[in-house]
Amino acid sequence: MARETTSYYGRRYTIATPMTHLYMLCACIFCWIAGYVDSVGYPVYGEVTAPPLWNALCRVLPGKLFTYLIGFLLMAGGAFLVHRANYALMLIREKTLLPFLFYALLTSSNPDLFPLKSASVGVFCLILALYQLFTSYHAPEAADKAYNASLMISVGSLLWIHILWFFPLFWLGMYNFRALNIRTFAASLFGILTVYWFVLGWCVWERDFTAFAVPFASLLKIRLLAVPEMGIIDGAQIAWVAGLTVIASVNIVTHEYEDSLRTRQFLSFLITMAVWSFGLFFIYGQSSEEFLEMACVPASILIAHFFTVNRGKYIFGLFHVSVALFIALLVIRIWNFL
Repeated sequence: MARETTSYYGRRYTIATPMTHLYMLCACIFCWIAGYVDSVGYPVYGEVTAPPLWNALCRVLPGKLFTYLIGFLLMAGGAFLVHRANYALMLIREKTLLPFLFYALLTSSNPDLFPLKSASVGVFCLILALYQLFTSYHAPEAADKAYNASLMISVGSLLWIHILWFFPLFWLGMYNFRALNIRTFAASLFGILTVYWFVLGWCVWERDFTAFAVPFASLLKIRLLAVPEMGIIDGAQIAWVAGLTVIASVNIVTHEYEDSLRTRQFLSFLITMAVWSFGLFFIYGQSSEEFLEMACVPASILIAHFFTVNRGKYIFGLFHVSVALFIALLVIRIWNFL
């Protein structure tokens, strides 16, 4: 009788159901439709301090419909890569679509990311580099994986130079995963040199070193984010994401022995990555939206982990309140945008 009661209790407050998946997916689509109708973030402009490649892409973007379609597909592609990384590396004990849906929801409910940002492609590179890093676990001879991860990040820097600040984080990850040595470190440096050797060759050919001078000058320029100027609604959304990430991180730390050593180290790195991203979000105010998009990668996995491994009416309520809050804050921000 007790077993039947427990089974019923678990089923009643199960979050990852087809109905939940459907309404989260519909919520993401609603966000993009609302953004498109109100032309949030369109047209997409380049910036003086942005890499020349990003500015060139902004000049050749098609009309509003195709620009939003490109942004939506990039969002969906990023969510798929997060899902595949979680599935292949078994970061969450149970099979679930929540990492996919949370990444899609976190990025879709933030109008600051509409429809395209320079980090929209960079996030692909970061996730692929993250997969290479995780698969180098306890493999000190995995110089090829270190090179591939470095190459991915460096390619992403051609559109968003600030992604280079994730190199120290990845070196720390290699150290924690016992994959850091002279060969793997040198391989990661060669990954950077491979990309920027071609950039240097292009600059010499064109006799124009703007591709070097402008992005790297922006990389070294620190401008703290003015929190009082952020706005209550903007700050509420960021604070809620950060709060859920903290709750999920505390849950992982306090229940660490429920996962394997390998999974615990992966999740610990994701916690560090979330802190790193949120920290850079406040340090580089001129690129805060891009760092927030990067923070959505670890945050989506950590939050999905929390809502997958925990049961109960309070967890169930927190989940649905969170989804509803993200949608409500988006509607309010779009209303204020008008």
